[in-house]
Amino acid sequence: MKLVLFICLFFTSLNLSAESWFKAGVNARGDMFYIDTDNIENENEFVYYHNLIDFAQPTALKARSHISKYKVDCVENKQTWLDYQYYSQHMGKGKRVTESLPVWNHYGSTLNEIRSLTVGSVEYDVMKTACDSVGKDNSLR
Repeated sequence: MKLVLFICLFFTSLNLSAESWFKAGVNARGDMFYIDTDNIENENEFVYYHNLIDFAQPTALKARSHISKYKVDCVENKQTWLDYQYYSQHMGKGKRVTESLPVWNHYGSTLNEIRSLTVGSVEYDVMKTACDSVGKDNSLR
């Protein structure tokens, strides 16, 4: 019985996740952008997805990665930033560095702000990957 309990505790303590991070691009600073292809959701006219940024250099908060949730309109190419977490290690691992700061992301958007994405940007490529995966029409392909 003790062995069964030990095995259960061991496996629940592991940082196991169901994410499947697909590398979508890299920006000029060398930050790597990934999209969680296993958890893209298609609801009505919107697509929801998670984006991971693996920073080339730690942030001022000592974060090495960042995971955000977005809602996008694939036809209008508009994105809304819904949620975020910063992590102390690469690929969303380690301790959460902050859950409430900053209230803006690396390109100046604030939570729940709707913004247009620039064709050819890494953010656009991530959005296009999400839209293409659910068969949404993307007007600027």
